[in-house]
Amino acid sequence: MTPANSFKNPNHKPKPFCNSRWLNSVYVRGSWHEFLRDFLARNPLAPELDKTKTAQRAKELINARKPEFLMYHPNKEGWTAEDHHIRFIVTVVTDNVLKGLWSESDWKKRGLEIAKAVYEVLAFLRATTLPTVVVDAHPPRYEA
Repeated sequence: MTPANSFKNPNHKPKPFCNSRWLNSVYVRGSWHEFLRDFLARNPLAPELDKTKTAQRAKELINARKPEFLMYHPNKEGWTAEDHHIRFIVTVVTDNVLKGLWSESDWKKRGLEIAKAVYEVLAFLRATTLPTVVVDAHPPRYEA
């Protein structure tokens, strides 16, 4: 074993967040497109939420298995910005637990850490997506 290999843990799974294939996979993109369509398109300049508070709430809802955040097509009438952010975290986490990226044991031990990391993924996607600019068909006229 070479010195470089002696530091490698054979049980170590690489972090998915460093993998652009994972960011572009259906395990992230479906949730991102839903967030983009249902929230960000209508609120392109919405401020970032508190990461810890949002991640904690998402963790609680995943653990409680709340159907309004786990349903395939939930009724989002009256949803807040926080609800949309939580939905993204919940769907990414649950899809990736089902895929086997994280185990139930990982979730039980590090749920808040995982939820915060998924929130960071959302923040990254928001930061790297240009907001759609709405051009007014009848801009104000300035006459001398």
